[in-house]
Amino acid sequence: MKEKIIQTLEGLISNKNNTELELYIQIKNLVYEYEQQNNILKESSSIADLILQTIANLKENKQAADLIKTGYADLDEKLGGVSPGELIVLGGRPGMGKTQFMVNLALSFSKEFPVLYFTYDLSEYLLMIRFISAISGIAAQRILFNKMSDEELVKVNAIQNSHFKNKIFINDSCNNAFSSFRAICEKKIKEDGVKIIMVDYLQMMGSNKFRNNREMEISYITRELKNIAKDFGVCVIAASQLSRAVETRGGDKIPHLSDLRESGAIEQDADKVIFIYRPEYYGIDADQEGNSTAGITDLVIAKNRNGILGTTRLIRNANASQFSNFSGFKVDFEFSSSRLDELN
Repeated sequence: MKEKIIQTLEGLISNKNNTELELYIQIKNLVYEYEQQNNILKESSSIADLILQTIANLKENKQAADLIKTGYADLDEKLGGVSPGELIVLGGRPGMGKTQFMVNLALSFSKEFPVLYFTYDLSEYLLMIRFISAISGIAAQRILFNKMSDEELVKVNAIQNSHFKNKIFINDSCNNAFSSFRAICEKKIKEDGVKIIMVDYLQMMGSNKFRNNREMEISYITRELKNIAKDFGVCVIAASQLSRAVETRGGDKIPHLSDLRESGAIEQDADKVIFIYRPEYYGIDADQEGNSTAGITDLVIAKNRNGILGTTRLIRNANASQFSNFSGFKVDFEFSSSRLDELN
């Protein structure tokens, strides 16, 4: 193995066409393979030391201090926020708004922490259209086809001044070598202090292993995503497609954990699983209380390893890539003057 590393390094250095990033990634790949092959183990910790450290953290309220808020009040109330070391899966069928919500989360997180966003579905350009739409409130189609009014153009031009401080790093390299993915993550964590890694989306990732067995490949990828979260103390949020079983099921078509596509390892490895669900997409115009579902998006917390389950609601602007807090249904009624007299 050592001879292979030396030969590969000599070849990399002699190839002048390699960029600094490519050299870094390929060297990290070699180191990662070497560590995997030699099974480098972490030293075991004494329970006495761990108890002392845990109590000290509790006194300092360290866990609460480490929580990162999503920016959505009801969701944060149930989750508390997201934590370093967690793998969070955001599942949904096509058309539910997974990318739209991921963009909103990235913008919210990046106000305080650097975010690394891997886009496997959209190109950098198309993803930027979503970001600009979410920031400006202008319909994505109007931006994409340059059909904006003068007022909207002013809004778009103002973005470069108001949002240059948002630290979001976009990567659309779609490399099938997972060790390269890990190397990029490690580089941005060390150099730029990245705290959140977002993957859009899980089923489009690949690896050089288990090419003929998709279930084993997805299992490998989810386990490695969880390892990255734990090893580097970051939160990894990965969007995931759901199976068509949702469409064929009767009733309200709310997703279940069993709908996670291609591997049960997604449910097993994830610390939290949140389904994004729009009842109006399925022609469900009212909820059980008779309230309109127009513009409503439900976030169904189906797994929460360290907290409660439940559903929170958001308002979705379908044209602009925006989600906002749900403040409750309006009650449209008024008292007549004659009835008001009876209350005195």
